[in-house]
Amino acid sequence: MKRNLEAGSVKITYLGQAGFILEWDGVRIVIDPYLSNYVVDGGIGSPELFSRAFPPPFRAGEVTGVKWIFLTHDHADHCDPQTVLPMHLANPSARFVCPRPVAEHLQKVGIPSDLVLVPQILEKQQYGAMEFYAVPAAHYGFDMNPLTGEYAYFSFVIKMGSQWLVHSGDTIDYPDFVGNILKFVSAVDIACLPVNGRDVKREEMGIVGNLNSVEAYSLAARLKSKVLIPIHNDLFTFNSEDPAILNDLAEKHKGELKICWLTAGNQMEL
Repeated sequence: MKRNLEAGSVKITYLGQAGFILEWDGVRIVIDPYLSNYVVDGGIGSPELFSRAFPPPFRAGEVTGVKWIFLTHDHADHCDPQTVLPMHLANPSARFVCPRPVAEHLQKVGIPSDLVLVPQILEKQQYGAMEFYAVPAAHYGFDMNPLTGEYAYFSFVIKMGSQWLVHSGDTIDYPDFVGNILKFVSAVDIACLPVNGRDVKREEMGIVGNLNSVEAYSLAARLKSKVLIPIHNDLFTFNSEDPAILNDLAEKHKGELKICWLTAGNQMEL
C-alpha cells in the first residue's frame, strides 16, 4: 500500500473506528489501527454486539512504509495484536508511540522495547519531519499511575507540514483539555474526535463512552479547527449516535466548521 504525494501535500486515510493513516513530506504514520475482529476473536465482546459492521479496508500487513504507529490507549479496538503484530512485521523499523500501559501490552505480545516510545505529557518532540506532543485524555478518568504520574489515555497533537491535527483517542471533555491541546499552537486545523456519546444503558453494559456530537462540535470550535472528522461512530452499530445531530449543528452554524464524514478506506488530501 504505497502512494506518492506531491511536495507539501497531506493525505489522510480513514481506517474506520478511530484509525487513520497520515502522510506528508515522506512521512507515513498510523494512529489507532483496528484492522481485525479481535474484540470478538479475543473473547472481549460478544459477536452480537461487537462484530464489525464492515470489513477492514486493508489487511494490517498491507500497510507498508510506516515510520510511526501511535496508539492512544490499550483498549482492544485501538490496540490489538491481530493488527499491531502484522503491521510490525510489515514495518519492522516503525516505532510505536503510546502510554505506559500500551507499552507494557506491546512488550507482552512481542514488540521490541527499543521500538516503543512513551512520551512525556505536554512535551513537544520532533523526529525529522514529524513533530508531536501528547495530551492527557479522560476516559472517563485519567487513570494516572500514582507512583509515576503517568497517564493511561493520550490524545496526540501532530504537525503535518504546516497543519496541526489532534486525534483525541477515546475521551470526554475536561476543564484543561483545550488549554492542553493548544499549549504550543494557537489553533488546531483538523480535529479527529469521537461522537458516539455515552448513556446509562451502555454504561450498565460496561461500555465507557465518549464525547457526544454536541460536545465534539463545541470542542472543535474552541480549538478553532477548520475541519472536524468524526470518529468512533461506525464500527459497532449499537455504540453510535445519529449523524444527523452533528450535521444539523453544522447546518445551523454554516461555514464555521466543516464536518468531514469518512468511510473506511476513504482519503482526503489537503
